[in-house]
Amino acid sequence: MKHLVSISFGSSRHNFDERIHLRHQDVRITHLGSDFDMRLFKDLLKSYDGHCDGIALSYIPAPIRIGKKIYKHEIYQTAEQTIKSTPVSYGFHMRSILLSWILQRALETGHLALKESHVLFLNGISILDIARLLEAHCKKVSFLDPWIQMRIPKALHGIKDLERYAQMFMPFLRSSRIATPEYSELAYKSFDLTLKAEIRASDLIVTTAFYLENFDLSRLKDKTLLVDYMTPTLAQRLKEAAVYNCYYMKPQIDGVSTYNYAIAEGLLGLLNDADSKLGQEEILEYLGTSGHQPVLYELHEDKREPPRKFAFIIHPLSLRDLYRHPLLRPLNQLPKSLDKTFERVISRVPGVAYGRVMGVKSEANGVRAEGLLYTLFATPREMLRTDAEVIYDRILDIAKDAQARGAKIIGLGAFTKIVGDAGVTVAGLSPIPVTTGNSLSAAATLWAAREACTKMGFITAPKQKGDKISGCCMIIGATGSIGKACAKVLAELFDTLIVAATHGARLMELQFELREMEPSCQVKISTNPDKYAGSCDLIVIATSALEGGVLSIESIKPGCVVCDVSRPLTYSAAEATSRPDVLIIESGEIELPGQVTLDCDIGLEKSVVYACLAETALLALEGRYESFTLSRNINYKKVKEIYQMARKHGARLAEIRSPTGVITDQEIDLCREHALKALKGDKK
Repeated sequence: MKHLVSISFGSSRHNFDERIHLRHQDVRITHLGSDFDMRLFKDLLKSYDGHCDGIALSYIPAPIRIGKKIYKHEIYQTAEQTIKSTPVSYGFHMRSILLSWILQRALETGHLALKESHVLFLNGISILDIARLLEAHCKKVSFLDPWIQMRIPKALHGIKDLERYAQMFMPFLRSSRIATPEYSELAYKSFDLTLKAEIRASDLIVTTAFYLENFDLSRLKDKTLLVDYMTPTLAQRLKEAAVYNCYYMKPQIDGVSTYNYAIAEGLLGLLNDADSKLGQEEILEYLGTSGHQPVLYELHEDKREPPRKFAFIIHPLSLRDLYRHPLLRPLNQLPKSLDKTFERVISRVPGVAYGRVMGVKSEANGVRAEGLLYTLFATPREMLRTDAEVIYDRILDIAKDAQARGAKIIGLGAFTKIVGDAGVTVAGLSPIPVTTGNSLSAAATLWAAREACTKMGFITAPKQKGDKISGCCMIIGATGSIGKACAKVLAELFDTLIVAATHGARLMELQFELREMEPSCQVKISTNPDKYAGSCDLIVIATSALEGGVLSIESIKPGCVVCDVSRPLTYSAAEATSRPDVLIIESGEIELPGQVTLDCDIGLEKSVVYACLAETALLALEGRYESFTLSRNINYKKVKEIYQMARKHGARLAEIRSPTGVITDQEIDLCREHALKALKGDKK
């Protein structure tokens, strides 16, 4: 029976002595750790040299090749000088060849998708060849080697920085003490902010299984890792630490999984009766003839890709909404006389992280997304009162923080997309793409309007495809971004369209554009919506007016569906109740696909989000990291495109709501009855 002795410079907690059957013969493997004790390590080497068939050495730094030079740690030289007669394996060649081969295949097949990823190496010098490979396939690579090896509170960015660091400190690195990582309070505090920021911003963390033996894995919660191999103990610790997923390789010899690459190389040497350590040629020959498969394994196979991160900015729509934030909730007891002062003072506070949207999962392909929610503390009144440049700066600060946390796209909510030029300037300066979400806001408005009109039953669908609906639709705020997009879509559907706004010249321009697009649609313009309200079957209100009076509720035709996109809403609950014969609904909110949860209060049901937020999430699911919707001139084709994207991934229209709450089918039936009675009364 051949005997392979595995000696680790690391911990002795996992010592073992076992027999395996390999290629028609039994092989004994003895694994011993020396607990970072150099004297014990040398004693073990001497005691087994000449008394076994092979020695496998692990927890020894790999030689570093920079340019034409190869640097070896002193412990490597100590081992070579101590072992005189027994073949030695270190596993360096086996690990380098297998990792490069398997990762290259995973990148080519898309199993490992890193194009837009930030990859963080905890100890890049020890796997420099892998760092070079991954840098060519990802957006950014960073390294924590200065802190890991020397407790220098600095992260390196790029291979060139790492190589410069290695050359500068090589005398120290070659003679540095190898020990279990020590994480004293002082050591952590000296680098804690940078460590947290680098880990938080990374999409993939790369390291070695040896290094993770004593690493505080709780710091890697929800992160995706890549390690060179896996042990049962490490797998259990990673699961307990709630690591999102971990990619790893299995060093195997003749189908038998080994514990590390040194043992795998040692077993291969025994099978070949090698009287010295194996070179790359022997390992390549074995891999080329053994049928070894380039398999990249996963800790959780159902979590292949980490959630795609997006960010979104909200702000209070009223003073009442300010108190939704847990830190401001106690201030709800302030005297009412201080409301306006508080509203103005709090509006000057910079944006802050507010919460997360979790559990978004595409029904089309299983891709996951996760959102970072930020809030500004300015109400619409204060937002419009503040200089646009100030709002831009606050949004850009949030965008930079979102990028640092791994977000690939950011969405603007409510009045953050109204101030200035509707996101154009922000998108030009932001480190990540920006979208206003207005394409899906428009699509959701029409989606909700169609559902409501269908249930009310006063508008009948055309008999033939291509025919228009025989009815009248009015859009108030038609020259705004959402209003204009809705107008272009509705002009294709209705035979009569009224576009209303306060700016006459813009209305004339829009009328001309709509008539060119849809000659068969009769387009009228008005600065006085009340004039036509009594003849409309559908009214879409898409203004940014802060005060009421946009449209008198008394002037609306019985049976009309009013879809209100405005925030704050145009009508109060009391006003909506005063017209039981008119169906007033809010613009469509969206239920994102998956088991969606929000850990903060945005004023909606827990699984329901604003359409503009949903657009940002859908773009992340689709991998469309682009400024999809900007400016006040929305391409109506994008409205249709984002709607199709929503349907593809499984997003749904949330329950139709009115200013009084969720509207049931029974309430819609009752509204229809009131409308029929009112219409009969008008005829009399």
